[in-house]
Amino acid sequence: MKVKTKLWLAFALLFLVVLSFGGVSLYIMNRIASSSKSIIKDNYESLSYLRVMRKILDDNALPLSKISANQFSVELEKERNNITEEGEREAVLALSQAYKTIIDPVTNIAAKHEALNKARLQIRVIEELNMNAVVRKNTLAQEGVQKAANYLVLAASICFLLLFSLVVNLPELIAKSQENLREP
Repeated sequence: MKVKTKLWLAFALLFLVVLSFGGVSLYIMNRIASSSKSIIKDNYESLSYLRVMRKILDDNALPLSKISANQFSVELEKERNNITEEGEREAVLALSQAYKTIIDPVTNIAAKHEALNKARLQIRVIEELNMNAVVRKNTLAQEGVQKAANYLVLAASICFLLLFSLVVNLPELIAKSQENLREP
């Protein structure tokens, strides 16, 4: 085999090793980024809706004004469309029932106060479900990061061994080729 061919093969191997290591790194980084996005998106939205609902209930006396009731309805509908955790649907349904009692014009004030307490309780339940989900998903993401780091170390070790072998063996191959060219 000619020296030029050996050099070409060696550099092609080097190129493939660097390219594969870069590909593995990009794949792992994209997986980590997508899991982080889901943690923030799914649960942060619920927590922000709940914060607004809690503020409406805390800042307004019963009966709620039409504006406050409409704001609460909008946030409640957003939360209904953003159910992501197990048990959240039931809590949102219970919150909706309590809210219906709060805004019902024929319900007496004592029943409205009882419904207000139930609504606050359901908001806490939904918040807790979402906060626990953030912690759980963060733990999973951290485990994924650790796994990714292990894969990258493994890939880097394999790349290092291949490149080290290339660095050690290439000069010898070239020297042998040169000696073969000199021999008559």
